[in-house]
Amino acid sequence: MPWEDEKFIYFAAARQAGEASAGRVIAPPKAASGRVSLRLCGSDGTVRERLVTRREGPAYKSARRLDWGDAWGGS
Repeated sequence: MPWEDEKFIYFAAARQAGEASAGRVIAPPKAASGRVSLRLCGSDGTVRERLVTRREGPAYKSARRLDWGDAWGGS
């Protein structure tokens, strides 16, 4: 996407440790028939793509409901 179309993501910090997650969704999830493609930012700051398929059951159901900025708890 051109930079004009990208949404903003804000960084928040706290003194107490929060709940760890496998990553945070940094782009709109792309859903297709039987799969969801997620672009995630890991806790170490790396960006990775994660393809969740229908065969993964609960992880797929969770991924279908994700939106930009949500925490991804799956592996």
